[in-house]
Amino acid sequence: FDKEDTKTNLFAAGALVRGQFTRSQFKAQEGNQGPYKLQGQNGELYVLIVSGSETVFVNGIALRRGEDADYIIDYNAGEVIFNSVFPINSEMRINIEYQYTDRNFTRFVTYAGITHEQEKFKIGGFIYSENDVKNQPLQQNLSVEQVDILQDAGDDSSLMTAPSAYLDSYSDNKILYKKEFIGAVEAFVFSNDETDELYNVRFTFVGNNLGNYILSNNNTVGKIYEYIAPIAGVPQGNFEPTIPLIAPTKIQIATVLGSYTPTEKTSVDFELAVSNNDKNLYSNIDDNDNKGVAGKLNANQRIHTGKIDVDAFANIQFIQKDFRSIERLFTIEFNRDWNLTNPLSNQSLISSGLNFNLKKNGFVKYQFEKLDFSETFSGNKHNVSGLLKHKKSVLNTETSVLNSDGSYAESKFFRTQNQFKYHFAKNWIGGSFRHENNKETLMSTNALSNLSQRFSEVGAFVGRGDSTKVFVELGYLNRVNDSLQSGFLKKVNQSNSYYLKSQLIKNDQSNLSVFINYRNLKYEDDRENEPSLNSRILYNTNLFKQLVQLTTVYETTSGTIAQ
Repeated sequence: FDKEDTKTNLFAAGALVRGQFTRSQFKAQEGNQGPYKLQGQNGELYVLIVSGSETVFVNGIALRRGEDADYIIDYNAGEVIFNSVFPINSEMRINIEYQYTDRNFTRFVTYAGITHEQEKFKIGGFIYSENDVKNQPLQQNLSVEQVDILQDAGDDSSLMTAPSAYLDSYSDNKILYKKEFIGAVEAFVFSNDETDELYNVRFTFVGNNLGNYILSNNNTVGKIYEYIAPIAGVPQGNFEPTIPLIAPTKIQIATVLGSYTPTEKTSVDFELAVSNNDKNLYSNIDDNDNKGVAGKLNANQRIHTGKIDVDAFANIQFIQKDFRSIERLFTIEFNRDWNLTNPLSNQSLISSGLNFNLKKNGFVKYQFEKLDFSETFSGNKHNVSGLLKHKKSVLNTETSVLNSDGSYAESKFFRTQNQFKYHFAKNWIGGSFRHENNKETLMSTNALSNLSQRFSEVGAFVGRGDSTKVFVELGYLNRVNDSLQSGFLKKVNQSNSYYLKSQLIKNDQSNLSVFINYRNLKYEDDRENEPSLNSRILYNTNLFKQLVQLTTVYETTSGTIAQ
């Protein structure tokens, strides 16, 4: 609906959904390139990942997929393996966001919106709805009794379980059970006596010391489970004769957003959203927390134009505790950046700062942030970042200081990472320094929490050539880790890493690249050192005007075999 001075767009779309969004988090294992197993939102071990839907983060940085990049993924098995050119160590934090096929119910998605634009003003409204059709279950055939369980469970997933046993006929190829009293408890006992009243029973893993059955035998036909009596009221097993029930869900979000640009130097934009999230469409219990609101306001102002452009900015965000989004609203490591532990109340985040544009010499940015969760948490953080260029020298720097206090803990978190690089002729030389010092003190005990840690990493590198063509780079990293020991931060290990990156041949006919990384982790206690070697030699060539292409790869790596 375009006119001479305005533009208006209207759209709507609907689809049957084959995937559901979720996230898996891992603490990397020293020298273990994978595979790392992805799970469903409810802990399902065997899920199909929607192709191309994943984003893999390591220490908050997004990686690239591919044999010649950082990682590969088996979508059918739900497993991620990191390539040898991206060595994994125990100091890394792995976060993976993805969609997996979830066909418990027919799910329908609708998305519609309208936008209107003028010269200085824009406004739009959008509606998103993702809804399970509760009367069309797919992978589970719910009985009347199971629907009753879901109706009584509300939003509590721990109550969404049902007995799995049902009467079945005897067969040599079945694992069947009979009911038998063990003490005062009626339990399922394996039986191959066809004269018994036999049950087909499915056992679900519920966690150590949370169930009353254990896996006693794993034969070629199937798994046999055995009842173990509790001791002093504490369960001794990890399985139960139950099946989890999946409730149909619904999430709806309506958003209004707009922007106003009165001059070239001034801009203001806003966004307001309302969400409706029902975790169990069978039940009205716990529906009082389904709806929530959120909003944000941004403003930018150019305050100086010249050799150095100076911009001021401010941002205010408010998120009610019951507001739910489709995906995360902040950076992947937002909780770690602020030392947050299960924040549940209303959230407000205020940030402001200055951005200095040095034109060809880079930029410098200062930002102040204040985060509050009602009465449970309050923190402020100062951030300074910059990219400075002078002749043949380049400096990358980022530093932040966090101070926080709350009902759970108070903390001080200092972080800095810096890299300096100097070019001369076809050569370069440089160094890096990274440091973190995080001290979180529990309010209840006045002792440091397990989140407290400290490390320092120093590196140096030298190279020759053109990093986009033929080059060689040698580097060294030394890292010292301090962890919580007997209530104090003490040195626990130290690592030394040596690496070689190179592109020795690169032309229209052939490519030869060599990568080698050796790391040795040394502990302060009696544990043995953990050396690891990752390498890859890759050679590509084509013959007869690309009629024949040859590839040779030699690679060393380490990992674990999925069980």
